[in-house]
Amino acid sequence: MTPFGFVAGFLILTVLGLLAGALTGLSPGLHVNNVAALVLATQAAWTSFVATLVPDVASEPETMGLLLSCFLLAAAGSHAVFDFIPAVFLGAPTEDTALATLPGHRLLLVGQGAKAVALAARGALLGTAFAVVALVPLRFLLADPVHLADLFRPWAPAFLVFVLAAVLASESRGRNRVRRLARAVWVQALAAGLGIAVLRGPGLVAPDAVLFPLFSGLFGIPSLLLGLRARPGSIPYQRVEPLRALSTEDARSALRGTLAGASVSWLPGLSGGAAATLASVGTRKTVGPSQFMVVMGAVSTSTALLSVAVLFMIHRARSGAAAAVRGLSGDLPPWPSVWATPTSLILLVASAVLATAMAAPLAAHLGRGVARRWSSSNPRRIAALSLLAVLILLVIATGPVGIGLACLAAVVGLVPIALRVRRVHLMASLLVPVLLTYLGSAA
Repeated sequence: MTPFGFVAGFLILTVLGLLAGALTGLSPGLHVNNVAALVLATQAAWTSFVATLVPDVASEPETMGLLLSCFLLAAAGSHAVFDFIPAVFLGAPTEDTALATLPGHRLLLVGQGAKAVALAARGALLGTAFAVVALVPLRFLLADPVHLADLFRPWAPAFLVFVLAAVLASESRGRNRVRRLARAVWVQALAAGLGIAVLRGPGLVAPDAVLFPLFSGLFGIPSLLLGLRARPGSIPYQRVEPLRALSTEDARSALRGTLAGASVSWLPGLSGGAAATLASVGTRKTVGPSQFMVVMGAVSTSTALLSVAVLFMIHRARSGAAAAVRGLSGDLPPWPSVWATPTSLILLVASAVLATAMAAPLAAHLGRGVARRWSSSNPRRIAALSLLAVLILLVIATGPVGIGLACLAAVVGLVPIALRVRRVHLMASLLVPVLLTYLGSAA
């Protein structure tokens, strides 16, 4: 295969991944894991398609698998950026953007919806850059010589308990702290019970789709139901103005999100939602919603990139995209030393970086376009149409059972709003089932 043919194939698949990630990110019912499952299920068709675009790779199965993996990494990076547009404007969150929904709406309601998307895109770029810098230190920690991944496993249950307790402790400030703490415990208990029933109970919804009704009900639908009560003309004028210059506070927020994403990228059973929970601990009490959007942007992209990089470090898949990459690439080359980085990993990282670098300005531009039309719209109509769209996607993705699950989750999702405690406690619906999985495997 000629170098020109390989570079052409890499660029074509990266751009196609960018477009696929934009599609899944803008569609609340889709996730990049759906794309990964589709590519694995129809690998022969994808192979023929790529061979038509780049004939040079038709006779090299290993190269074909690597290029398809680059497509998935580009899709993951792009999805992580575009995902914030429906999270801010529609209130239809995925697991990765659930905690960004409320801060994004707060900015929307003060005329800064476009700013919320742009800040998330900025965080995504910074998170990707920090994730690249973190690759070698992470390899040093997880594998030889430290072997942190193996050493930490017995302590994972205690770590999850610490996360839940730290989120509770964030309510112990200000007035009526005892009452708020008791309410937060109640919210965590309700969310944990729901999560156990859904994630560890009978599999009424497909495993790769069950988080969509769960998180739509916990985070998205309650916000839309509140929007149905809004008065016409209550959506303020959306200011479309240049984003302020990059600040050290932006860098600190993005670094915080990247560290959370790096932590969760190798912890068994945890994913982007757990990274969001880690990054949220103490965040919104010290910084406003603007910086929180930067944090969440960094969480999304760093988790997407590092969860695949971890494959080369400890040979374990921690996300759907990582599992698909392993299925497409077969036996991954070892990373024998800190400085001998496999070429395939460099190419995968390059595809994610390139896609994120292109997706961030595109998403910010699209966010400005949406914001220009938002203030002249009827908020009740927007909420109703958004709710209808979410319900239709739920029916398509999960059927009537998913609708019932989302409605039940919405009842639980309204509780923290009524009790006036932070909605981050609802992430117990994911963390407690994972905790029980660890305790069960240790028994």
